[in-house]
Amino acid sequence: MKKLLALLLILALVPAAAQADLPDISGLSYDELVQLKDQINLAMWISKEWQEVEIPIGVWEVGKDIPAAHWTISPRDVDYGGIHYCEKLDDTGKSTDLNFQFYSTSIIHEEHRFADQGIHQADIEMKSGWYFINDIPVIFTPYTGKPSLGFK
Repeated sequence: MKKLLALLLILALVPAAAQADLPDISGLSYDELVQLKDQINLAMWISKEWQEVEIPIGVWEVGKDIPAAHWTISPRDVDYGGIHYCEKLDDTGKSTDLNFQFYSTSIIHEEHRFADQGIHQADIEMKSGWYFINDIPVIFTPYTGKPSLGFK
């Protein structure tokens, strides 16, 4: 019984110990938080773990061709086109099997002449064994969170 209580006490203290090194940001103003967020993003972008990978047009298996992770996907060039993420491919092996789960959207480069008519990037939490299909070259970058919408 004592061992069980000791184990429960240790488990209860692990989250507190894990957060002990984090600074307390509860007293920061909105502007200070925005500045901190920008500094954190910059630090992540220059870290060794940051990667930006160009994916050519094709059909790719997550976990084999693309690591399973949360990715932000953007057009490589001043272009627009479709991206598809699906649980299973159809019989051709080139398209989404619509009988299974899938996500499909078009993305358009920010500098494209019709940029105001579409989304500029997508973020997808990709699972091993699923497929990614793109009909334009795209750039994968690690997902860094939702952008700030500016609400007060």
